[in-house]
Amino acid sequence: MTDVMEKLKKRYTKMLGSEPPFFVDNEYSIERFAADLGTNRSYASKFTNNILEVSFPALLNKLRLAHFIRMKQELPHTPIKTLAERCGFKNSFSFRRAFKNEYGVTASEYFKKE
Repeated sequence: MTDVMEKLKKRYTKMLGSEPPFFVDNEYSIERFAADLGTNRSYASKFTNNILEVSFPALLNKLRLAHFIRMKQELPHTPIKTLAERCGFKNSFSFRRAFKNEYGVTASEYFKKE
């Protein structure tokens, strides 16, 4: 791993601990991600694709879904739609599609299994 990518990885790890999480903003973009990493869009994209081995949109979905699951466990009576919006999903459709793609079931089915 190059020195640049190593630095980006350290900055990214630090970003993961930020409060509120950077990814809950539903307008969060690769440009803002690059700025938060202290680099340009090209390096940010290379970092997500080559180091994290995921596209930027897929990274956001993974982070948002993991956050959603934690929040749903902490706030079980809060409606799924409300939590999905708090986690950065723009609408119910994008949340449902991302959840089903990641876990193979809907959020309702997922939490019935637990």
